[in-house]
Amino acid sequence: MRRIVPTLLLSAACMLAPQAVYAETPTSSIQVLAVSSDKNFEHAQALTIALKRAVTRAEGWALAKGDYSLEVISLAIGCDIPPSPDCQKKIAGKAGANRYIWGTLAVQKKEAVAELHLFENGAEARSTTIRYASNLTDPSDDTLMEVAAGGFAELMGATQGVLVVIAGNVTGEVFVDGEKVGLISEGRTELTVAPGEHKVLVRAPGYNDAVGTVTVRPGDSAEVRLTPSAKDAGGGSDPAKDSGGGMSSNKMLGYGGLAVGGIVAAAGGYFWVRSALDNSNSDWDEFKSKVRENDDPCDVAANGGVDINGNAIQRNAKINDHCDTNKSNKTLATILTPVGLVIAGVGAYFLLTDDSDEKSAKKRPPRVQPIVGLGPRGGEVRLHVTF
Repeated sequence: MRRIVPTLLLSAACMLAPQAVYAETPTSSIQVLAVSSDKNFEHAQALTIALKRAVTRAEGWALAKGDYSLEVISLAIGCDIPPSPDCQKKIAGKAGANRYIWGTLAVQKKEAVAELHLFENGAEARSTTIRYASNLTDPSDDTLMEVAAGGFAELMGATQGVLVVIAGNVTGEVFVDGEKVGLISEGRTELTVAPGEHKVLVRAPGYNDAVGTVTVRPGDSAEVRLTPSAKDAGGGSDPAKDSGGGMSSNKMLGYGGLAVGGIVAAAGGYFWVRSALDNSNSDWDEFKSKVRENDDPCDVAANGGVDINGNAIQRNAKINDHCDTNKSNKTLATILTPVGLVIAGVGAYFLLTDDSDEKSAKKRPPRVQPIVGLGPRGGEVRLHVTF
Protein backbone atom coordinates (compact mmCIF):
# COMPACT_ATOMS: atom_id res chain seq x y z
CA MET A 1 0.00 0.00 0.00
CA ARG A 2 2.93 2.35 0.68
CA ARG A 3 3.85 2.34 -2.99
CA ILE A 4 0.29 2.37 -4.35
CA VAL A 5 -0.75 5.71 -2.82
CA PRO A 6 2.04 7.83 -4.35
CA THR A 7 1.63 5.92 -7.59
CA LEU A 8 -2.04 6.87 -7.78
CA LEU A 9 -1.01 10.48 -7.22
CA LEU A 10 1.52 10.13 -10.00
CA SER A 11 -1.13 8.74 -12.34
CA ALA A 12 -3.37 11.71 -11.60
CA ALA A 13 -0.50 14.11 -12.32
CA CYS A 14 0.27 12.37 -15.57
CA MET A 15 -3.31 12.94 -16.69
CA LEU A 16 -2.50 16.65 -16.66
CA ALA A 17 0.28 16.13 -19.20
CA PRO A 18 -0.57 17.18 -22.75
CA GLN A 19 -2.00 14.32 -24.76
CA ALA A 20 -1.03 13.59 -28.32
CA VAL A 21 -2.67 15.58 -31.06
CA TYR A 22 -3.53 13.10 -33.74
CA ALA A 23 -3.03 14.24 -37.29
CA GLU A 24 -4.50 12.76 -40.36
CA THR A 25 -1.12 11.30 -41.31
CA PRO A 26 -0.29 7.87 -39.77
CA THR A 27 1.68 7.94 -36.48
CA SER A 28 3.20 5.28 -34.28
CA SER A 29 1.84 5.09 -30.74
CA ILE A 30 3.84 4.31 -27.64
CA GLN A 31 2.92 4.04 -23.98
CA VAL A 32 5.03 5.61 -21.22
CA LEU A 33 4.73 3.90 -17.84
CA ALA A 34 5.29 6.06 -14.79
CA VAL A 35 8.96 5.80 -13.82
CA SER A 36 9.58 3.83 -10.63
CA SER A 37 11.65 5.08 -7.70
CA ASP A 38 11.75 3.87 -4.09
CA LYS A 39 12.75 7.16 -2.48
CA ASN A 40 12.56 9.90 -5.12
CA PHE A 41 8.91 10.12 -6.10
CA GLU A 42 9.13 13.81 -7.09
CA HIS A 43 11.99 13.18 -9.51
CA ALA A 44 10.25 10.15 -11.01
CA GLN A 45 7.02 12.08 -11.50
CA ALA A 46 8.77 15.00 -13.22
CA LEU A 47 10.72 12.70 -15.55
CA THR A 48 7.58 10.72 -16.45
CA ILE A 49 5.70 13.86 -17.46
CA ALA A 50 8.73 15.15 -19.40
CA LEU A 51 8.98 11.83 -21.28
CA LYS A 52 5.31 11.98 -22.23
CA ARG A 53 5.74 15.50 -23.50
CA ALA A 54 8.80 14.43 -25.48
CA VAL A 55 6.67 11.76 -27.20
CA THR A 56 3.92 14.24 -28.09
CA ARG A 57 6.46 16.64 -29.55
CA ALA A 58 8.36 14.02 -31.57
CA GLU A 59 7.42 13.89 -35.24
CA GLY A 60 5.67 10.66 -36.23
CA TRP A 61 4.90 9.58 -32.66
CA ALA A 62 1.76 9.68 -30.54
CA LEU A 63 1.21 8.88 -26.89
CA ALA A 64 -0.99 5.83 -26.38
CA LYS A 65 -4.20 6.29 -24.40
CA GLY A 66 -4.32 5.53 -20.71
CA ASP A 67 -2.04 6.16 -17.73
CA TYR A 68 -0.15 3.26 -16.26
CA SER A 69 2.44 2.90 -13.56
CA LEU A 70 5.26 0.37 -13.55
CA GLU A 71 4.83 -0.09 -9.80
CA VAL A 72 1.06 -0.62 -9.90
CA ILE A 73 1.14 -3.07 -12.81
CA SER A 74 4.10 -4.98 -11.38
CA LEU A 75 2.31 -5.29 -8.04
CA ALA A 76 -0.91 -6.42 -9.75
CA ILE A 77 0.74 -9.18 -11.76
CA GLY A 78 3.15 -10.21 -8.98
CA CYS A 79 6.38 -9.11 -10.63
CA ASP A 80 9.46 -7.49 -9.20
CA ILE A 81 11.10 -4.25 -10.31
CA PRO A 82 12.94 -4.29 -12.58
CA PRO A 83 10.66 -6.76 -14.37
CA SER A 84 11.97 -9.92 -15.97
CA PRO A 85 11.44 -10.55 -19.72
CA ASP A 86 8.34 -12.64 -18.96
CA CYS A 87 6.96 -9.91 -16.72
CA GLN A 88 7.57 -7.31 -19.42
CA LYS A 89 5.35 -9.34 -21.74
CA LYS A 90 2.64 -9.49 -19.07
CA ILE A 91 2.91 -5.73 -18.59
CA ALA A 92 2.37 -5.25 -22.34
CA GLY A 93 -0.86 -7.24 -22.11
CA LYS A 94 -2.02 -5.42 -18.99
CA ALA A 95 -1.37 -1.98 -20.53
CA GLY A 96 -2.74 -3.02 -23.90
CA ALA A 97 0.36 -1.72 -25.66
CA ASN A 98 2.74 -3.52 -27.98
CA ARG A 99 5.32 -0.77 -27.44
CA TYR A 100 6.05 0.98 -24.17
CA ILE A 101 8.79 2.69 -22.16
CA TRP A 102 9.52 1.77 -18.58
CA GLY A 103 12.27 2.88 -16.24
CA THR A 104 13.69 3.23 -12.76
CA LEU A 105 15.28 6.25 -11.12
CA ALA A 106 17.65 6.90 -8.22
CA VAL A 107 19.34 10.05 -6.93
CA GLN A 108 23.06 9.77 -6.22
CA LYS A 109 24.39 12.82 -4.37
CA LYS A 110 23.59 15.73 -6.72
CA GLU A 111 22.80 13.63 -9.78
CA ALA A 112 19.64 11.85 -10.87
CA VAL A 113 20.25 8.61 -12.78
CA ALA A 114 17.44 7.01 -14.75
CA GLU A 115 17.55 3.63 -16.51
CA LEU A 116 15.06 3.70 -19.41
CA HIS A 117 13.95 0.66 -21.44
CA LEU A 118 11.96 0.19 -24.63
CA PHE A 119 9.69 -2.88 -24.92
CA GLU A 120 8.68 -3.56 -28.52
CA ASN A 121 7.32 -6.54 -30.45
CA GLY A 122 7.38 -8.92 -27.48
CA ALA A 123 10.86 -8.17 -26.11
CA GLU A 124 13.10 -5.44 -24.78
CA ALA A 125 14.49 -3.61 -27.79
CA ARG A 126 16.82 -0.97 -26.35
CA SER A 127 17.89 0.66 -23.11
CA THR A 128 19.73 3.82 -22.16
CA THR A 129 20.94 5.66 -19.08
CA ILE A 130 20.34 9.38 -18.64
CA ARG A 131 21.97 11.55 -16.00
CA TYR A 132 21.06 15.07 -14.99
CA ALA A 133 21.19 17.47 -12.06
CA SER A 134 19.04 16.33 -9.15
CA ASN A 135 17.54 19.80 -8.72
CA LEU A 136 15.50 19.35 -11.92
CA THR A 137 12.10 18.40 -10.47
CA ASP A 138 9.87 20.68 -12.54
CA PRO A 139 8.50 18.78 -15.58
CA SER A 140 8.14 22.06 -17.49
CA ASP A 141 11.83 22.93 -17.08
CA ASP A 142 13.45 23.28 -20.50
CA THR A 143 16.59 21.47 -19.41
CA LEU A 144 14.65 18.48 -18.12
CA MET A 145 12.61 18.48 -21.34
CA GLU A 146 15.84 18.31 -23.37
CA VAL A 147 17.11 15.44 -21.21
CA ALA A 148 13.86 13.51 -21.68
CA ALA A 149 13.84 14.20 -25.43
CA GLY A 150 17.41 12.93 -25.69
CA GLY A 151 16.56 9.74 -23.79
CA PHE A 152 13.52 9.12 -25.97
CA ALA A 153 15.55 9.68 -29.14
CA GLU A 154 18.18 7.16 -27.98
CA LEU A 155 15.51 4.57 -27.25
CA MET A 156 14.15 5.10 -30.74
CA GLY A 157 17.57 4.38 -32.24
CA ALA A 158 18.90 7.89 -32.81
CA THR A 159 22.45 7.60 -31.44
CA GLN A 160 24.16 10.50 -33.24
CA GLY A 161 23.62 14.23 -33.57
CA VAL A 162 24.69 17.00 -35.92
CA LEU A 163 27.05 19.75 -34.77
CA VAL A 164 27.04 22.98 -36.76
CA VAL A 165 30.17 25.11 -36.19
CA ILE A 166 30.17 28.76 -37.26
CA ALA A 167 33.36 30.80 -36.83
CA GLY A 168 33.46 34.08 -38.72
CA ASN A 169 34.89 33.45 -42.18
CA VAL A 170 38.04 31.51 -41.27
CA THR A 171 39.37 28.36 -42.89
CA GLY A 172 41.14 25.88 -40.64
CA GLU A 173 40.76 22.83 -38.40
CA VAL A 174 38.03 21.81 -35.96
CA PHE A 175 38.74 19.89 -32.75
CA VAL A 176 36.03 18.29 -30.59
CA ASP A 177 37.03 17.26 -27.07
CA GLY A 178 40.71 17.55 -28.03
CA GLU A 179 40.48 15.40 -31.16
CA LYS A 180 40.73 16.76 -34.70
CA VAL A 181 37.46 15.83 -36.39
CA GLY A 182 37.36 17.89 -39.56
CA LEU A 183 37.96 21.14 -41.38
CA ILE A 184 36.08 24.42 -41.49
CA SER A 185 35.86 26.44 -44.69
CA GLU A 186 34.75 30.06 -44.91
CA GLY A 187 33.58 29.94 -41.32
CA ARG A 188 31.14 27.01 -41.41
CA THR A 189 31.06 23.24 -41.16
CA GLU A 190 28.69 20.45 -40.08
CA LEU A 191 29.86 17.38 -38.18
CA THR A 192 28.22 14.18 -36.94
CA VAL A 193 29.04 13.63 -33.28
CA ALA A 194 27.91 11.55 -30.33
CA PRO A 195 25.24 13.10 -28.11
CA GLY A 196 26.30 14.99 -25.01
CA GLU A 197 28.28 18.08 -24.06
CA HIS A 198 31.34 18.80 -26.19
CA LYS A 199 34.23 21.28 -26.15
CA VAL A 200 34.77 22.72 -29.63
CA LEU A 201 37.99 24.43 -30.77
CA VAL A 202 38.64 26.12 -34.12
CA ARG A 203 42.26 26.67 -35.16
CA ALA A 204 43.04 28.78 -38.22
CA PRO A 205 46.29 30.36 -39.51
CA GLY A 206 46.64 33.97 -38.42
CA TYR A 207 44.01 33.65 -35.68
CA ASN A 208 44.01 32.78 -32.00
CA ASP A 209 42.24 29.54 -31.09
CA ALA A 210 38.50 30.00 -30.54
CA VAL A 211 36.87 27.70 -27.97
CA GLY A 212 33.26 27.03 -26.94
CA THR A 213 30.99 24.34 -25.51
CA VAL A 214 27.77 22.90 -26.89
CA THR A 215 25.32 20.14 -25.97
CA VAL A 216 24.16 17.85 -28.79
CA ARG A 217 21.00 15.78 -28.39
CA PRO A 218 20.54 12.38 -30.09
CA GLY A 219 18.93 12.73 -33.50
CA ASP A 220 19.04 16.51 -33.25
CA SER A 221 21.33 19.31 -34.41
CA ALA A 222 23.08 21.92 -32.29
CA GLU A 223 24.92 25.06 -33.31
CA VAL A 224 27.96 26.71 -31.72
CA ARG A 225 29.16 30.17 -32.79
CA LEU A 226 32.79 31.09 -32.20
CA THR A 227 34.65 34.33 -32.85
CA PRO A 228 38.33 33.80 -33.72
CA SER A 229 40.45 36.91 -33.07
CA ALA A 230 43.36 37.86 -35.32
CA LYS A 231 46.83 37.43 -33.90
CA ASP A 232 49.02 40.49 -33.27
CA ALA A 233 51.05 41.49 -36.32
CA GLY A 234 54.36 41.36 -34.42
CA GLY A 235 53.63 38.02 -32.78
CA GLY A 236 55.84 39.05 -29.86
CA SER A 237 58.78 36.98 -31.17
CA ASP A 238 61.01 39.67 -32.79
CA PRO A 239 63.48 41.18 -30.32
CA ALA A 240 63.99 44.21 -32.61
CA LYS A 241 60.30 45.12 -32.42
CA ASP A 242 58.71 47.22 -29.76
CA SER A 243 57.71 45.13 -26.74
CA GLY A 244 54.54 46.29 -24.92
CA GLY A 245 56.35 49.18 -23.16
CA GLY A 246 57.10 51.07 -26.38
CA MET A 247 60.91 50.52 -26.37
CA SER A 248 62.70 48.02 -28.55
CA SER A 249 65.11 45.43 -27.19
CA ASN A 250 68.00 47.20 -28.92
CA LYS A 251 67.19 50.44 -27.12
CA MET A 252 66.81 48.71 -23.77
CA LEU A 253 70.18 46.97 -24.24
CA GLY A 254 71.74 50.23 -25.40
CA TYR A 255 70.58 52.39 -22.54
CA GLY A 256 71.21 49.57 -20.08
CA GLY A 257 74.76 49.14 -21.43
CA LEU A 258 75.49 52.84 -21.08
CA ALA A 259 74.15 52.86 -17.52
CA VAL A 260 75.94 49.70 -16.39
CA GLY A 261 79.14 50.63 -18.22
CA GLY A 262 79.14 54.06 -16.63
CA ILE A 263 78.70 52.59 -13.16
CA VAL A 264 81.49 50.04 -13.67
CA ALA A 265 83.87 52.65 -15.11
CA ALA A 266 83.05 55.01 -12.22
CA ALA A 267 83.88 52.24 -9.78
CA GLY A 268 87.22 51.82 -11.53
CA GLY A 269 87.88 55.53 -11.19
CA TYR A 270 87.06 55.33 -7.51
CA PHE A 271 89.74 52.70 -6.95
CA TRP A 272 92.24 54.80 -8.95
CA VAL A 273 91.57 57.65 -6.54
CA ARG A 274 91.94 55.32 -3.56
CA SER A 275 95.29 54.12 -4.90
CA ALA A 276 96.51 57.67 -5.43
CA LEU A 277 95.54 58.66 -1.90
CA ASP A 278 97.29 55.61 -0.51
CA ASN A 279 100.50 56.68 -2.21
CA SER A 280 100.32 60.10 -0.52
CA ASN A 281 100.19 58.60 2.96
CA SER A 282 102.75 60.18 5.36
CA ASP A 283 103.80 56.86 6.92
CA TRP A 284 104.37 55.43 3.48
CA ASP A 285 106.40 58.45 2.38
CA GLU A 286 108.57 58.22 5.49
CA PHE A 287 109.21 54.48 5.07
CA LYS A 288 109.90 54.83 1.35
CA SER A 289 112.49 57.57 2.00
CA LYS A 290 114.58 55.12 4.04
CA VAL A 291 114.64 52.42 1.35
CA ARG A 292 117.45 52.34 -1.19
CA GLU A 293 116.54 53.55 -4.65
CA ASN A 294 116.69 50.17 -6.38
CA ASP A 295 114.72 48.27 -3.68
CA ASP A 296 110.94 47.81 -3.67
CA PRO A 297 109.56 49.37 -0.46
CA CYS A 298 106.76 46.79 -0.34
CA ASP A 299 109.26 43.88 -0.53
CA VAL A 300 111.34 45.44 2.23
CA ALA A 301 108.24 45.93 4.40
CA ALA A 302 107.30 42.28 3.90
CA ASN A 303 110.72 40.64 4.20
CA GLY A 304 113.02 43.21 5.75
CA GLY A 305 116.16 44.78 4.16
CA VAL A 306 118.83 47.50 4.35
CA ASP A 307 118.25 51.26 4.43
CA ILE A 308 120.18 53.92 2.51
CA ASN A 309 122.74 54.11 5.31
CA GLY A 310 123.41 50.38 5.32
CA ASN A 311 121.48 49.73 8.50
CA ALA A 312 119.01 46.81 8.77
CA ILE A 313 115.30 47.52 8.30
CA GLN A 314 112.90 45.20 10.11
CA ARG A 315 109.64 43.99 8.55
CA ASN A 316 106.84 46.54 8.92
CA ALA A 317 103.32 45.04 9.19
CA LYS A 318 101.58 48.41 8.83
CA ILE A 319 103.40 49.27 5.61
CA ASN A 320 102.88 45.73 4.35
CA ASP A 321 99.07 46.10 4.83
CA HIS A 322 99.28 49.46 3.06
CA CYS A 323 100.98 47.79 0.11
CA ASP A 324 98.38 45.01 -0.10
CA THR A 325 95.52 47.49 0.00
CA ASN A 326 97.11 49.69 -2.63
CA LYS A 327 97.78 46.69 -4.85
CA SER A 328 94.12 45.58 -4.62
CA ASN A 329 92.93 49.08 -5.44
CA LYS A 330 95.17 49.26 -8.50
CA THR A 331 94.04 45.81 -9.67
CA LEU A 332 90.35 46.68 -9.38
CA ALA A 333 90.89 50.04 -11.03
CA THR A 334 92.84 48.43 -13.90
CA ILE A 335 90.05 45.89 -14.50
CA LEU A 336 86.86 47.85 -13.87
CA THR A 337 87.73 50.95 -15.87
CA PRO A 338 88.22 49.22 -19.26
CA VAL A 339 85.35 46.80 -18.62
CA GLY A 340 83.01 49.71 -17.94
CA LEU A 341 84.16 51.47 -21.08
CA VAL A 342 83.62 48.31 -23.16
CA ILE A 343 80.09 47.77 -21.78
CA ALA A 344 79.23 51.42 -22.41
CA GLY A 345 80.61 51.08 -25.94
CA VAL A 346 78.44 48.03 -26.59
CA GLY A 347 75.42 49.97 -25.33
CA ALA A 348 76.26 52.80 -27.71
CA TYR A 349 76.53 50.24 -30.53
CA PHE A 350 72.99 48.96 -29.85
CA LEU A 351 71.63 52.48 -29.86
CA LEU A 352 73.39 53.37 -33.11
CA THR A 353 72.23 50.18 -34.84
CA ASP A 354 68.63 50.23 -33.53
CA ASP A 355 66.15 49.99 -36.40
CA SER A 356 62.94 49.27 -34.50
CA ASP A 357 61.19 52.15 -36.26
CA GLU A 358 61.58 50.39 -39.59
CA LYS A 359 58.71 47.92 -39.89
CA SER A 360 60.64 45.69 -42.27
CA ALA A 361 63.68 45.33 -40.00
CA LYS A 362 63.93 41.92 -38.36
CA LYS A 363 67.43 41.76 -36.95
CA ARG A 364 68.36 39.69 -34.01
CA PRO A 365 70.56 41.78 -31.70
CA PRO A 366 73.93 40.32 -30.79
CA ARG A 367 74.57 39.02 -27.32
CA VAL A 368 77.48 40.51 -25.42
CA GLN A 369 79.04 38.72 -22.45
CA PRO A 370 81.98 40.41 -20.70
CA ILE A 371 84.20 37.97 -18.80
CA VAL A 372 86.32 39.38 -15.96
CA GLY A 373 89.05 37.40 -14.24
CA LEU A 374 91.05 38.27 -11.14
CA GLY A 375 94.25 36.57 -10.00
CA PRO A 376 97.28 37.07 -7.74
CA ARG A 377 99.28 38.57 -10.62
CA GLY A 378 96.68 40.81 -12.19
CA GLY A 379 93.37 40.74 -14.03
CA GLU A 380 91.92 39.64 -17.37
CA VAL A 381 89.08 41.10 -19.46
CA ARG A 382 87.48 39.16 -22.32
CA LEU A 383 84.44 40.20 -24.39
CA HIS A 384 82.32 37.42 -25.95
CA VAL A 385 80.00 38.73 -28.69
CA THR A 386 77.49 36.47 -30.52
CA PHE A 387 75.87 37.78 -33.72
